Amino acid sequence: MTVQDIFNVIDAIAPFSTQEKWDNSGLLVGSPSLPAAKVLVSLDISVGAVERAVELGCDVIVSHHPVIFSPLKTLPCESPVYALAKNGISAICCHTPLDQAEGGLNDLLAQRLQEVLPVEAITPLMDDGFGRVLHLRTEMQDADIALAAKTALGCQSVRFLRDKNDGAWTKKLGLCTGSGSSMLEDIVTRCDCLLTGDVKHDRWYKAQELGLGLIDCGHYHTEVIMVPYVAEKLRAALPALKVYEFVEGDPVDYV
Repeated sequence: MTVQDIFNVIDAIAPFSTQEKWDNSGLLVGSPSLPAAKVLVSLDISVGAVERAVELGCDVIVSHHPVIFSPLKTLPCESPVYALAKNGISAICCHTPLDQAEGGLNDLLAQRLQEVLPVEAITPLMDDGFGRVLHLRTEMQDADIALAAKTALGCQSVRFLRDKNDGAWTKKLGLCTGSGSSMLEDIVTRCDCLLTGDVKHDRWYKAQELGLGLIDCGHYHTEVIMVPYVAEKLRAALPALKVYEFVEGDPVDYV
């Protein structure tokens, strides 16, 4: 097997051609012709991920977030990119293609939340494939949705928009993995509340202005669910490939 074989499996489930213009998905380190017998699947390619790949003798790391996003002007020894090249490890990163793919990250998040919420239907949130809408059988208070999501995703902390009345109620719950609060203006007629991560200060006020509920489960917890999914796809497509899963844990501590 080669790096190209692994690339082809990822491309089949989340075509790299669908990535957003600002994204940098694909084979970012290494060459398609290099041999590949062991692969590590991780949300990010951190120094810790590279160290684990070296310990296991992996030839490739497949991640969600690009290890190279902006053009590099320097390459210090502490950089994960430097560590990859030094150890001869290739990097395949599938970011926005996996976000919007059918069966990809947003569907995985919807399935996880379906286990703890009374969901009767799931529909797209955006026409471009980003996000989903969970249609609930009964209205729920946003505080209760936030608590259920905290349990389902293993969050240490979940933030939600404070309501000045008797609590916000939601029947149509929008969701977007990662950082989706930039879409508030586009989804105001499509859902009652948005569950996402990385909500900046001003977006809370924008949601309040629009009359939308807003729940922040964190970038990490809404996307780490990609690890077992991608690992299983690789195992099924390439039985001879040794596939390892690396879940480093939330890089943030809470007090």
